[in-house]
Amino acid sequence: MASASSPRVLRALDPAEKYFWLIYLLNRMTAVFYVGAERTFEEDELAGALAAIQRRHPFLRSRVEVVDGEYAFVEVDGSVPITVMPLAPGAPVPIPELELWPFPDSPHPLIRCFYLPVVGENRSVLALVMHHIFLDGSSGLFMMRQFVRALEGSDDVDLSASDAVPPAVSSRFPPEFASPRTAAQVLGTIRAEREGQPPPDVLPFHDRHAPATRPRHDLLVVAGDDLTALVAKAKETGATVTGYIDAAFLEAAADLFDDDEAHWICLASATDLRPRAQPPLPHDDMQLAIGMLCTPYLVSSATSEALPRQIGEQIRREVERGESHLFYRFGRTATYPPTDEGLAAFTKWVDSTPQNVTVSSTGVQDDTGDPAWCRRISATMLPGPNQLAFTAVTTYRGEMVLNVSTDVAKMSPELADRFVDELVTRLGARCEQTTTYSPEAGNVVSG
Repeated sequence: MASASSPRVLRALDPAEKYFWLIYLLNRMTAVFYVGAERTFEEDELAGALAAIQRRHPFLRSRVEVVDGEYAFVEVDGSVPITVMPLAPGAPVPIPELELWPFPDSPHPLIRCFYLPVVGENRSVLALVMHHIFLDGSSGLFMMRQFVRALEGSDDVDLSASDAVPPAVSSRFPPEFASPRTAAQVLGTIRAEREGQPPPDVLPFHDRHAPATRPRHDLLVVAGDDLTALVAKAKETGATVTGYIDAAFLEAAADLFDDDEAHWICLASATDLRPRAQPPLPHDDMQLAIGMLCTPYLVSSATSEALPRQIGEQIRREVERGESHLFYRFGRTATYPPTDEGLAAFTKWVDSTPQNVTVSSTGVQDDTGDPAWCRRISATMLPGPNQLAFTAVTTYRGEMVLNVSTDVAKMSPELADRFVDELVTRLGARCEQTTTYSPEAGNVVSG
């Protein structure tokens, strides 16, 4: 076991990173970033570009080990393994299979590459699968843009070698959000705001304790006039596009109750902490830099018209008062040692938290400098134990892509069909839809 003084040790995991590492141990949560390319590649091209982004980002040369009784990033020497998986013409990308692919043993880092050439065509898909612990949606998508520009040989991408390990974002919180007193004040505000509310509804159609996982992935693509119409509908409600989409997810979940009652359902939202760090973090700073919000909303036919605007306003209030900064402190991840007992205690805490629908929106992605053959950059992730669905929303080159991930070991395929169908109806926009499943259910295995 390495000690904290070993040159291989980059730094200990901060509370947010530790949270996602423990979630991975419970539910094998991994992130998939992928690119649709109108060309094919040689493996040595891929290996060269992967080596370049590895040299640039220290976390892409690391694994997690226990160091002096704490989880820590530890540097390893292995390159990124490449797996070639040819796709038949017209076949969907097997996202669920990629999500469940086991990570290779040390000395390889916690990242792997999949190259999926379309047989007989000049098209392919590039996918990088990695842990959520050292990057989020924004930094992962930026890294994918670095990857494709490295493949293109672009001169405008900075891929100079670096050993500078990004400091934990929690160490760069503004003073007004960093103190224990502030945390207590924010917690008091949350309690006062929710006083008199009933607890969030249990989702009886979602078995969060199922001992297996079988991912389902729905790719929803809204483009052209349909995307213009969706944005216009959001504006008509007085909401942000994010609030409009979030409301559609909550209403699709409420529909599964099969009654006409109002239901309190939790929405989990990721928020970007980069602009709120001191000093603000640049977009090319590749690390986990998200806060989390988890808020119950009353969902019914009576609230439907106002819900999109309410969500946008509530998220803005919560971010301004620092709630997203402090989510991981409320989770008390520092109290869980890297032992079986620590994982059991964390599991008990997760069981006490409400089931939710999670939506992570990274907004419109800049395509400046990206090669013309790069037609789509997107991201998705396995849902966590308490997530009815996890959805990543990305807009790139005139397409809005919603990657909707559910687990049909925890809810029936029929209900998953109904959930996604209702979501599409609530969005009110025509979209292209592709559905894929993992080949079979598997037991959840810790890393």
